[in-house]
Amino acid sequence: MKSTRTIFPAIAVTGAVLLATSAFAQGGGGRGRGPGVASPEVGADKTVTFRYVAPPNAQQITVSGELGGKSYPMTKGENNVWTAKTDPLAPDIYTYSFNVDGVVALDPRNTNTKMGYGGFGPVSVVEVPGDNGPAFYDVKNVPHGAVRIQPYFSKTMGVGRTVWIYTPPGYDTGKSYPVFYLMHGAGDIESGWTLIGRANNILDNLIAEGKAKPMVVVMPLGHAIQSFYAGPSKNAATPAPAAGAAAPAAPAAPGGPATLSLFARDLLEDVMPMVEKTMKVSAKPEDRAVGGLSMGGGQTINIAFSRPELFKYVVLMSPAAPNAASLETAYPNFFGDIAAANKRFKLFWMAVGKDDTLVGNADKAFDEKLTAVKFNHAFKLTDGRHEWTVWRYHLNEVAPLLFK
Repeated sequence: MKSTRTIFPAIAVTGAVLLATSAFAQGGGGRGRGPGVASPEVGADKTVTFRYVAPPNAQQITVSGELGGKSYPMTKGENNVWTAKTDPLAPDIYTYSFNVDGVVALDPRNTNTKMGYGGFGPVSVVEVPGDNGPAFYDVKNVPHGAVRIQPYFSKTMGVGRTVWIYTPPGYDTGKSYPVFYLMHGAGDIESGWTLIGRANNILDNLIAEGKAKPMVVVMPLGHAIQSFYAGPSKNAATPAPAAGAAAPAAPAAPGGPATLSLFARDLLEDVMPMVEKTMKVSAKPEDRAVGGLSMGGGQTINIAFSRPELFKYVVLMSPAAPNAASLETAYPNFFGDIAAANKRFKLFWMAVGKDDTLVGNADKAFDEKLTAVKFNHAFKLTDGRHEWTVWRYHLNEVAPLLFK
């Protein structure tokens, strides 16, 4: 079947659509061709049973993902239906995929899918509910904001892109809101913080409880490509500057001062001006925050240390931090006057899961370097690995600290 796609100037993603998708997935998904099987199936004991209808000649199938760090071998049954049952899982949202004789496959019975990028690819999603009603990332009976999909043409990159923008309850009757520029990781696209991170639900619930200030959250595409929602697949190509305009900064020489990445330039030169011109947001540094997870955390560091005058709040979640030994060389202006740097930010917050591979490879060294030069920051080790099961909790914890 040939698919069609329509891009609108602004699209509101409602909680009802997301709930319908999730409910369909938890109920076992579609029963297309072949044996009628349900997958995934969440048990009362918090185990999850996965089923996969494979070709008769399949030899080995496993299911793995954000399932407590384990991979589960599947057992072949009648009608070529393979089955695996997990250990009891803590209430949370988990991603998974099947490996069928070396070929990675989505769960064809589950419509709930997280989009992916590059070598990461899409994965299926299942939620294990708690016993005390909706979780902090679920839709609750509170006032709700909206998520708008805003297309734009990036002059910096020379391609069409989209940015997803959360607006809080009451936005249309409000005047001026603080704004949080929130970046995803290397395995996601601009929809990630909404469709798997559930940032909109988290903010709705925190605002309703009086724990966080109403804010606009801007979620851009972190890769230097044309958005999949804007046109055919295309890598960014930096346009030549207009007559009389300054040429873009040249890439930094190895071991030399860092320059703004192409993504960072798109954010600062295309996205921010568009948001501040068309949205009800403040343009004051004290009303701006910037943050991200993994790759997005590394992008945040590049922006915060290169243009510290723009943001008063910085949030790093399991960041892909640069080499700590080269920080002072990469950002000489920032680290050349730590006293001034400490006055720049009201909050510089970093957290990483204790079982994340980035703890020993990058983040502890980054924290130790900031501590050694007496730069004011918060560093926290939390439970978890390099997964969305960690970052939703990070957002829930840090959002109340913004714009105080």
